[in-house]
Amino acid sequence: MDIAQTNLSHPQRTYNRLSDRIRAFIEEQNYRCGDKLPPERTLAESFGVSRGSIREAIRILNEKGILRSRQGDGTYVHSPDISPLQGALLEVVDAKGEMFDQIIEFRRIVDPPIAMLAAVRCTPEQLNRLKIVVCEQHMRCLSNENDGDLDAQFHTMLAECTANPMLVNAAKTINNAYAECRASELRTPEWRKLSLNAHLRILKAIENRSPDEAHNAVMAHLETIASKHLFSVTRD
Repeated sequence: MDIAQTNLSHPQRTYNRLSDRIRAFIEEQNYRCGDKLPPERTLAESFGVSRGSIREAIRILNEKGILRSRQGDGTYVHSPDISPLQGALLEVVDAKGEMFDQIIEFRRIVDPPIAMLAAVRCTPEQLNRLKIVVCEQHMRCLSNENDGDLDAQFHTMLAECTANPMLVNAAKTINNAYAECRASELRTPEWRKLSLNAHLRILKAIENRSPDEAHNAVMAHLETIASKHLFSVTRD
């Protein structure tokens, strides 16, 4: 979605949450007038968006006089007022909101039944592999390392427990679509802890062979994602 087409009427709470994160990023780097921004690739990875989106944000900021791009050299902060920079980058991130909503809607339909079937059909070997993934995720949290790959692996393995190839394919489709939402920059220590605790509750339900417990654990997990993730938005 082009930045010019981005809907800027999202609720203030969402705007504040995104703006706070962007402000924290800029403050941590202590940008001042004349400072050079990281390359587009680095910014794209940091914000979990495409290079094209970052490039568009930089173009807008060049037009506003906040940034100055030098061909073959890079992009520099031209104005000490960083509020327009926050706003433009916010628009880039906020543009992901519509796709995020669609993914969460799809996950609400698919993920709970997957967990319910997994609670009934999971083999002892599959349960052990799930436990290993969750243990590895715990270790990543303790060492403050990105766990996005383990998050995806956990949900794929849940689907494999159903012994239904169609559900496995659905889980892989979700993982592909959700990849940007698992970008390392978005998985803060708090977020990794939320993910780990959710997976522990799901794992306990699977181990208890309780479909209802598994359903409720997954739904609680999705509601947390829908309300707290950086890309989450509320639409009329």
